[in-house]
Amino acid sequence: MHGWTATMAGVATLACAATAWTPAVCAQSLDAVASTPAEPWLIESAGRVASGILVVSSVHRAGLFTVAENAALVPFGPTDRQAMFGLVSEMGRSSIWVTSSPSPNDDREDRPAELLQIEINSGELIGTFGADGEGHVFGDIALGPDGAVYVADGGTRQILVLRPGQSRLQPLVQLPERGSPQGMVVSPDGRWLVFANYGTGLHRIDLAEGLALRDFSTGAFAPLAGPEGVELRGIDGLMGWETDGLIAIQNGTQTPRVLRLRLAPDWSEVSRREALLEGGALSEPTTGYIEGGDQLIFVSRSQWTDFDRAGRPTSETPAPAVVSRFLIPLEPQP
Repeated sequence: MHGWTATMAGVATLACAATAWTPAVCAQSLDAVASTPAEPWLIESAGRVASGILVVSSVHRAGLFTVAENAALVPFGPTDRQAMFGLVSEMGRSSIWVTSSPSPNDDREDRPAELLQIEINSGELIGTFGADGEGHVFGDIALGPDGAVYVADGGTRQILVLRPGQSRLQPLVQLPERGSPQGMVVSPDGRWLVFANYGTGLHRIDLAEGLALRDFSTGAFAPLAGPEGVELRGIDGLMGWETDGLIAIQNGTQTPRVLRLRLAPDWSEVSRREALLEGGALSEPTTGYIEGGDQLIFVSRSQWTDFDRAGRPTSETPAPAVVSRFLIPLEPQP
């Protein structure tokens, strides 16, 4: 067990501070709600358990951890797996969905990639779901309004889907050689799925086409159009905002950013892009979730930059990983 520290510093200028459990009522738009000790943890994503306590996924420590009221990191869920990546809390089904995949960044023996369904109160393992074939590396997760769970698979360059009642993930999209699927969002009506491909930008899938596999490997792989001169490559985390908007975490550019994107009604293009945060204390930010409709809880410093190409920590005392809260400002009127 290791302790967390409630932090008082944020990416932006702060007018006041907050703890990990009590929202701040003040003018600032961002504050750091928790940080790890100065040790290798490599935090990828964040969510909530049923009680409202923060839960994070650790790649290096290969597990889920809740942040207790005494600021301690407490193991949550199964501990006999491997690196934990994407994390989504689904309150309506009392579940936490998390991906567990082989990674050089942990010290565990590699096993096939898994999607885990965990009971949101107790941490009990409800179900384990794999996919046929080899080479899978599961990452980000998105939920559909029909109960389907979508998983980005960077190992096979696929997007997979677990439909209600199924016991195995099925391929939905096959990407070409340059494919690197990251964050995904399903439209509120379940018609569209937009995903970030690291090297090309955002792409749309028509989910109304049913179960047929979409194969982009031999056909056109054109990203969504956006405002002229706007860079939409290098997006990692992607979260739905309102009915036709996205909050994107862009860490593949020289300056990391948190973006607000407005989509066309049919999700076919990006009509507006706004940088909400740029640079500052953002250090390889990854992903998170929207809370209460106007707050982004996200990993603002993940520690990915503190690991070498072989997956080993470059220091035993790196700067802490940080989870921050960002108040999404009102959108400017055109």
